[in-house]
Amino acid sequence: MKKIQTLLIAAMFTTASTAFADHDGMGEHCKMHSKVTFEQADKDKDGTLDREEAKVVCGEKFEVMDTDKDGTLTKEELNVCGRKKHNAHDKLHEKRSKEFAAADKDGDGTLTKSEAKKLKKVHKNFDVIDADKDGTVSRDEVHDFMHKTK
Repeated sequence: MKKIQTLLIAAMFTTASTAFADHDGMGEHCKMHSKVTFEQADKDKDGTLDREEAKVVCGEKFEVMDTDKDGTLTKEELNVCGRKKHNAHDKLHEKRSKEFAAADKDGDGTLTKSEAKKLKKVHKNFDVIDADKDGTVSRDEVHDFMHKTK
């Protein structure tokens, strides 16, 4: 059972790294929060985003993203935004996966309501998280719930 759990965690990290790959010059995490591409946001088509144009692409503070302090954002500066968020996201996923695994006493990849007591938010929302109503919650069900309630 531990081998399955290890393989599942390894698969999760493999998929996470490809999910956050750079696409069309914008960090994937930023793209998840914005339906607007860099090109669409660049209204004046000058190859950079000014403060107003950048608002629709990524919610980061403009001053933080504008690493060269020239008053505009390039695709590379947006990639940095995506990589920073990606790294933080990966660390949080790793922490939550470890917590889930520690709570999963029988190592079956799911938590019963009793096992979920170790995870306060999961236990509190167990019935809502249990999407398929089988009396257990999987890591995917917990993940989906947590992303919906951010």
